[in-house]
Amino acid sequence: MKARLILTALLLAAGGCATHPKVDPNINWNSRIGSYTYEQAVAELGRPDAVVESSAGKAADWILKRGSQMSFGLGVGHSVFGPHVGTGVGVGTSVSPPPHGQYLHLAFDPEGKLTSWQKVQH
Repeated sequence: MKARLILTALLLAAGGCATHPKVDPNINWNSRIGSYTYEQAVAELGRPDAVVESSAGKAADWILKRGSQMSFGLGVGHSVFGPHVGTGVGVGTSVSPPPHGQYLHLAFDPEGKLTSWQKVQH
């Protein structure tokens, strides 16, 4: 039973680990402006974690490194059953901050060519 619990914990921990693109730190992104396409970025980096499209083009973010994530939960409850009154855990609220980490932000024009880039730290 103990081994099953440990195995389950390891599987859950492994499932929570997402892979992030391996981006060569020596890439000269400025030299890619105007010629590097969105399709090339997807082929090189994988599917982006976030994409926003507008008439001005497309902006995409790839998570390079996740920061630590914390959440806070609080629950309070109250019940009445016949002559008995009880207080305990009931309805709760959970608050999670937005994900922190390092992102690669690439912006593309309507034809799909890179117009700007930046590494963003949240």
